[in-house]
Parts: sequence; structure tokens; C-alpha cells
Amino acid sequence: MKVPTVTPKEAGRTPYPFVYVEHDGSYRELLDDEREHLETPFHPADGSRPYVKSSYFSRTPAGRLDGFLRRSRLPRNLAPGQPDPPKYWWRLW
Repeated sequence: MKVPTVTPKEAGRTPYPFVYVEHDGSYRELLDDEREHLETPFHPADGSRPYVKSSYFSRTPAGRLDGFLRRSRLPRNLAPGQPDPPKYWWRLW
């Protein structure tokens, strides 16, 4: 059974429920092709499905911060394009 990361109902929401976290810790809105990738149904074991971070501070196996993230999991005080999260991440809340 193939399942999209973003359901058709979620895809119609404004703002879009996902953002992209860059390697420097900043985030940005998604490009059209990135949205399409998240809305494409994939089998759970498919290696080409999008990587979605479980939290803002989750890192890839290579130690990088970049990846798709649910907008609701962004730190409250982080503005779009603001690089370098504070050293003491718990002060963001």
C-alpha cells in the first residue's frame, strides 16, 4: 500500500504543513517540486520516499540538520531564513 507524506487534505492548507530546514539551521518554504514529492504516494519501504525529520534538532546520519519538517515542530522564535539556531536550544521556547 502506497501512502503520501502529505495527504490531499493537508496539501490544501495555508500555510503548507511542511517546511525545509537547511544545513545551517534556517528554514524556508517548499518549492513546487518539493511539495509534489511530499504528495506522491510511496511504499513505506521505498528508499526514494522523502526524509522527514522527527524534530527540528534531528540530524541525518551524516550529522546535517537539513530535511523536511512539519511546520508545527519549528521552534517558536525561529524566523524564516534565520540561520544558526541558538547554542542553548531550550531557550527557544
